[in-house]
Amino acid sequence: MFYTTEEAAIVCGFLDLYLNRDSVDRAVREQNRKFQRSAARGDLRREDYRWAEKALDFLQPCWWQSHEDHRALQNALLKTHLLAERAL
Repeated sequence: MFYTTEEAAIVCGFLDLYLNRDSVDRAVREQNRKFQRSAARGDLRREDYRWAEKALDFLQPCWWQSHEDHRALQNALLKTHLLAERAL
């Protein structure tokens, strides 16, 4: 099981919006770039899903202020958690 194209766009777009900034730690920005590349290639691994799950959870307070459809992000977080549990 993997992200659909729409789910990948939601997750990647949201993470990129907040994590692709000079004020974000360099290691976090690099991990975000790695996640973005892996998502585009469709070869995300368990540790990628775990990282995305933690990042989405950490950024959850931003969902309500910046995005009208926070349900899509909540669904993406739930699926990310599921994928992290099931990924090989």
